[in-house]
Amino acid sequence: MATSDSEADVVIVGGGFAGVTAARELSARGRRAVLVEARDRLGGRTYTKDHAGHAMELGGTWVHPLQPHVWAEVDRYAVETETFPVLEGLRQAVFSEGRVVDLSDDDVERAVEAFDQFCAPGTTLFPEPFLETVSSDPDGLGKQSLREQLDTFKAEPALRDWVEGMCSLVAFGPLDQSGASEIYRCYALAGYSAAQIMAALSATKLVKGTRELINSIAGQATLADIRLNSPVRRVAQTDDGVRVELESGETVSAPTALIALPMNVLNSVEFEPGLSEIKRTASAERHAGAGMKCYVRVKGDIGNVSIVAPESQAVNYLVTYAHGPEGSWLIVFSANPDKLQMSQFDDTQGMQTALQPLLPGVEVESIVGWDWSNDPLTLGTWCIFRPGQLTKVLPELRTTEGRLFFAGADSSITWRGFIDGAIESGYRSARDIDSYLNGGGTSAQS
Repeated sequence: MATSDSEADVVIVGGGFAGVTAARELSARGRRAVLVEARDRLGGRTYTKDHAGHAMELGGTWVHPLQPHVWAEVDRYAVETETFPVLEGLRQAVFSEGRVVDLSDDDVERAVEAFDQFCAPGTTLFPEPFLETVSSDPDGLGKQSLREQLDTFKAEPALRDWVEGMCSLVAFGPLDQSGASEIYRCYALAGYSAAQIMAALSATKLVKGTRELINSIAGQATLADIRLNSPVRRVAQTDDGVRVELESGETVSAPTALIALPMNVLNSVEFEPGLSEIKRTASAERHAGAGMKCYVRVKGDIGNVSIVAPESQAVNYLVTYAHGPEGSWLIVFSANPDKLQMSQFDDTQGMQTALQPLLPGVEVESIVGWDWSNDPLTLGTWCIFRPGQLTKVLPELRTTEGRLFFAGADSSITWRGFIDGAIESGYRSARDIDSYLNGGGTSAQS
């Protein structure tokens, strides 16, 4: 249902899971919204692309029952899920001391135990992980990087390298720039279990892709006018409302606005009055998430394989997506942009070189992916706070400013940086906006 500006209660800037969920929740409360999205699609940093007969997830892939908000939505819309990677016949290995070491079931169990040991500080740092609280931190773990923590971690080489590879996968950025608190938080949310971290992060995907879920949510935003291809230039607050100016010259006005943009791009929009110094500084500094995820087509049948590697390698994780005699597709993760960059998409030889240590003799045919770090609408991958950002930046990202409310995966309490966190943030911001419009004041989002 189209909504004219004069009827709108809120302008929502950003059509990712946070903005779309908020639009649906506000519709359920009888509130009318205009949602403006710069892209030609919904989804934000999730992106399902059809390629070579596959629904490939170029951003956002895994969901799990341990992530309560997204799983509730999966259940609500009866979205079909599947186990991924396929566990039957899966060859698991780690790159350590210059070679690929195959892991037996016992080896995997010992690796998970080592990961438990590494993540143990999460037990005390996040005693109530589903609340916006962090315990006292006498050891200063919140200010330390994953690299600093790994440098103190003792284990036999293969196990240590496996743990470092898992840290690279979670951080998806340089380990010396990624806060150690980030992996401790995941550990706490997963029931203080390394095995459950692995399940929550990489065990279940949506058969038809994340687009099915977000389109299902958008389909119930019945009182929202969703406008694609509508990048925002300026957001101005007045005495009686908010005026959102689009790059096209069009203006959308309403009593309130919800800013559902990634932290890294807040400064790409002009705000009047300006946003708080902490928000502006955080956007300028950016979070640490800057890695590369892509699908790589290789010759022949490589089988069903999963290989983890430490940060010293250009590729830190690869897993078989599909395989057969006619060729195979891999999902490839590279955490450190100094090792491998998305600009090398057309460089099959460069990718082949990067894969050689893990898959000797592999021949790369093509690469498919999305450069999130250089995409002007994201300027980064999923949110991984830098050392010290958690306690300083997170509360501020959730704080209202006048008639402006804020939402997004980057500012969620629980599974921050995940689809689940974006949905949680959408729930909360819709509730807060509705309360404000009912005369409930402009308190910070809770």
